[in-house]
Amino acid sequence: MENQLSIVYGPRAPVPLTLTFGQLLDHHAEVRPSSPAVLSHVQGCTVTFKELKDRSISLAKAMSHAGIKKGSMVGIISGTRYEYLEIFFACARLGAALILFNYAYTESEMLALLKAIKTQMLFTPAGFARYDYNNVLKNASSSVPELENIIVLADIFDEHHVADKSKQYQDYEVFLKSKSGSAWSPDPTISPHDMVNVQFTSGSTGLPKSVALSHYNIMNCGSFGMIVAISTCAVAGSSLVFPSELYDPAAALHCIEKYKCTALYGVTTMFITEMANANFAKTDKSSLKFGIVAGSAMPPEFLRRVMKEFSIPRIYSCWGMTELSSFVTMMHETDPWEKRIHTTGRLFPDFILKIVEPNSGKAVPWGEKGEVVVSGYGQMSEYLGNKEKTDEALRHHEDDLDERGVGGIGQRGSKNLRLWMHTGDEGMLDDDGYLVFTGRIKDLIIRGGENITPLEIEERLSEMEAIVQASIVGVPDDKYGETVGAFIEVKEGSQRPTDDEVRKWVRAKLAYFKAPAHIWWLGDKNVIEEWPKTMSGKISKPELRQLIDKLMENKPVTKAKL
Repeated sequence: MENQLSIVYGPRAPVPLTLTFGQLLDHHAEVRPSSPAVLSHVQGCTVTFKELKDRSISLAKAMSHAGIKKGSMVGIISGTRYEYLEIFFACARLGAALILFNYAYTESEMLALLKAIKTQMLFTPAGFARYDYNNVLKNASSSVPELENIIVLADIFDEHHVADKSKQYQDYEVFLKSKSGSAWSPDPTISPHDMVNVQFTSGSTGLPKSVALSHYNIMNCGSFGMIVAISTCAVAGSSLVFPSELYDPAAALHCIEKYKCTALYGVTTMFITEMANANFAKTDKSSLKFGIVAGSAMPPEFLRRVMKEFSIPRIYSCWGMTELSSFVTMMHETDPWEKRIHTTGRLFPDFILKIVEPNSGKAVPWGEKGEVVVSGYGQMSEYLGNKEKTDEALRHHEDDLDERGVGGIGQRGSKNLRLWMHTGDEGMLDDDGYLVFTGRIKDLIIRGGENITPLEIEERLSEMEAIVQASIVGVPDDKYGETVGAFIEVKEGSQRPTDDEVRKWVRAKLAYFKAPAHIWWLGDKNVIEEWPKTMSGKISKPELRQLIDKLMENKPVTKAKL
């Protein structure tokens, strides 16, 4: 590869699909009407493709009558349940975008995002499991002027109920059936390239950025989380199995055996907890043909263990990001073992990937490390309402004339130059064109598949009276891949809070998983006395990360039970 630049092209086949999700569902409802689209074990019901089509159309009619149309923003807060699919496909039929709110967000996080997105309709239960949304719904009703309708999903276990009985609240089933007999015609201007989904991703600011994705993006990529389930199964016409409302390893194992599941996917933590479950060894897993594991770093020994203990013949690991509709590279069962455990695989069809000098478009020589940039059909159109961050992430490279006309060309004003997504991730290409992920240029922490921005935790800690400043870094963890570590400086003359008080402070405003699992106090034994600084005077996070291994060995730290 001497003198060759770090640029790789994905295969030319298969050709990307150019359909809306409504059209795709209609196809399956015609060719396999009685086949299960989803088996919701937690709800004790099965929904066929024909039923999913009919119910999504009925819901679309009701939503249309309530003012939802092409370009509308529709939110959902929920665990895993079959209604998720009905709402997604109804939005797709109307040309509306479904906004996925993390059910673990605190009230302040939820309200900030509802306001920022200008949500017009919200689907949510009053609460479920340990989450109660009555306060956030009450405050959203009065503080988000665009929010005219809150459609209430019944709590599966009948433990949470809506306290507010105003007309703004409507029961889901009543609402779905309210206009089912009325005439309705889809908007003929709806395109596969219209926005259909908004997902939040952490970035360099405290408030998560809103990633706009189209039918075309996610149908052809099949993102992780909700979208890999809907998109991949919708394209293949296969059945989804929902074991539980929130992840439960025992329920997952039970459903593998009960429904003879052929595929299993999840983040690293899910596979770890399933293997640790008391029922693991006696569960019949012989129906499994392949598995997908992603969301955090996967040590070679972990992949070996999964393959051995699950006895799954094909395990796929991947690399990608939300802004690219998730997966961009992936392993294949025919790849050599060394490739499977030391790389993230090869590039998906119709993508182009470059390794460049960070914050530039200049490709580095093959085999050298640099920032991973990608162009292709999966890349987002924008961060909603954030032109500055959009322009920072999506860039034209002036010396890079397009050669093939594949995705991402001239979307923002140029007919000659390709548009590249700057990922902020560091990587390199090995001799055979496999991507080797070597780290993150950005400071994002990925805990069990959850993206965490250090800045939002640092900002929260700075509000604590006794704290001068804090720096948040990722700490390697066998279970979650990474957990949150905090270096904290106490104000002179102030009484130092306990570690548990610090965690409680964080959780009062942020999701529980953002509370530091590890806490180091400046000046403690084996901990630095002063902050390491960059030439510009900023705290040097790379130097803090270098201290972590030593600190973990000496264990001058308390760790939360999360």
